[in-house]
Amino acid sequence: MEVKRLSDLAFSPDSEELLYGVNTIDLAANSYLTEYVISDLTGGDIRTLLEASPHISSAQWSPDGEMVAYLSSDSGENNLWLVDANEGRTSQLTDFQEDISSFRWAPDAKAIAFVMPDPEYTKPVVEDPQDFNRNRLWLLPLDEAHRGGHIVNLTADQEFSVSDWAGHWAYGWSPDSDRIVFAHQDGPGLDSWTAAQLATVDVSTKQVTQVDACNTNWKYFPKYSPDGQWLAFINAPGTFKWSFLWDIKIIPAAGGVPIPLARSKNELPFLWQWAPDSKSVYYIENDRSTYSFYQMPIDGSAPRKILGSPEDLEIPGLNTYLVSSLIDVAQDGKTLAFIGQTYNKPPEVYTTDIHDVALSRISNVNASDIALPVGRTELVQWHSLDNTEVQGLLTYPARYDATQKYPIIVQIHGGPNGVDFNEYLPLIKYFPTAVYAEQNYFVLRVNYRGTLGYGKKFREDLIGNFGISDYQDIVSGVNHVINLELVDPDQLFVLGQSNGGTLTGWIVTQTDMFKAACSIAGETDYISLEGTNGYFQTSWYLGGSFVDHLEKFIERSPIFHVKNVRTPILLQGGLLDDNVPFTQVQEFYRALKRVGVDTRLAGYPNSTHEYYPPQLYLKLLQSCLEWVDEKSNN
Repeated sequence: MEVKRLSDLAFSPDSEELLYGVNTIDLAANSYLTEYVISDLTGGDIRTLLEASPHISSAQWSPDGEMVAYLSSDSGENNLWLVDANEGRTSQLTDFQEDISSFRWAPDAKAIAFVMPDPEYTKPVVEDPQDFNRNRLWLLPLDEAHRGGHIVNLTADQEFSVSDWAGHWAYGWSPDSDRIVFAHQDGPGLDSWTAAQLATVDVSTKQVTQVDACNTNWKYFPKYSPDGQWLAFINAPGTFKWSFLWDIKIIPAAGGVPIPLARSKNELPFLWQWAPDSKSVYYIENDRSTYSFYQMPIDGSAPRKILGSPEDLEIPGLNTYLVSSLIDVAQDGKTLAFIGQTYNKPPEVYTTDIHDVALSRISNVNASDIALPVGRTELVQWHSLDNTEVQGLLTYPARYDATQKYPIIVQIHGGPNGVDFNEYLPLIKYFPTAVYAEQNYFVLRVNYRGTLGYGKKFREDLIGNFGISDYQDIVSGVNHVINLELVDPDQLFVLGQSNGGTLTGWIVTQTDMFKAACSIAGETDYISLEGTNGYFQTSWYLGGSFVDHLEKFIERSPIFHVKNVRTPILLQGGLLDDNVPFTQVQEFYRALKRVGVDTRLAGYPNSTHEYYPPQLYLKLLQSCLEWVDEKSNN
């Protein structure tokens, strides 16, 4: 809880400084805090721009480098504020009763575009799913003194909702500040997001024009080239797949036929930014237990890897630094900045020449990190039951003795299109991994079928095989470690969150090999899930709706196999979770109790799928630890 996180990394417009957020936890105040600092490129001169606060986020340089805009929820809702980058004076730009979700400066620094629901929308007295408030794209003009003028709703008359997944990455300005390209969808939810399209809007006339209207496949991450001649975006080759599959295309900004660029290694490139000369784009892509960062020419030639596995190895098979997507290329195109970390090195800001990789650490936020022994972590790989090669990260007990055998925690990530990275162990979300190692457990994290970074086939092997290939990957991994004679086969424990919690619930219905289990926000009844959560990802992996596949839904839902469960299991979740509604956890708990399974239920107030207040987050971590310790001593 004491380790600092980093966020919002960005070069100044003159490429001479870096802005970034330092994220801490005030446990006594039950608050997550962010402080914004500005550093030179040596790390020798670092100054605080905005003091640590639970209310501030999303800081961005103005194009002239004089100001930094940010969001503040101090009034109760996210509104736009400015701070002078040199003198630290702040001023409020907007005062809405709706949250601004994201914003972008115009290149001429004369306006800010932002996304927000319509504050004049009136909610119906009786809830109607067809009557909802749409996200709109707004324009805030600024005068020379950076004071806000009359705010304009740029998409007021449109039937679509402006997309806000990935924040300001969903839209961007033309270099002449005359137009904005943005992603839009039918409704505000993730199910509508899977059909997102692109459009441009003229900021003076509010004229909306669709981009590549003949191609109705999912499009996202649009970016104008610096010379204004091209639009780049990512585009699915067909119907959107939750296993993720897309490429990068460019299209003339004035309209025309889209041109696909070269195929990326894993066919899921996240378009990051254009190179200054408009002849190439940068993108980041999952690459096994890491990311890799590439430069892709727009002439169709192959991409060049700038940073990523396996060039910068410290541990065979594990990327040493790039396990965070926080990365930025300076506007002069010469320097790259990113957040670097490994299993035993806390996150810090690093820079390198973009053409000659030689890393320099410029921050020191975690120099006084807690003195916690961090278990050695290495890559392990094995073959699953269908002979597919699977990889995992194995963390050793902090005081490992080769003459002994130890208990093991099998820790399952969410998604299924999540990834277990070689990240700093104390920062792994939802699990006290470093503490398990300190208390002499092995920890195995499996990048099972569906995980990003292992190629198209590996991701798509899970389609129709939900609960089969992923289950086999995990169990075969446990058996592989047992065969290495490292662990006590009678002291096996399994934990998971989100899809990892789903798999945990499924695993205990299929095998008695684990001594205890802990599931956080796990899906358990795929039929009721389809009617209560916000999108149909699980149904997609099962092949469609339960209306057409009822037998498969019953066959694969953990709740219909509770009579098989012998493993004690702790069930937890957020009471405000709309991704995996808490009713999923309750259903499983009640069913398990009816058949006499040793189970416990914990519901966390004011908590969602992704957010737990700090004191409750600490309790969440402690609860799984205490449950495992209790059962390991039985």
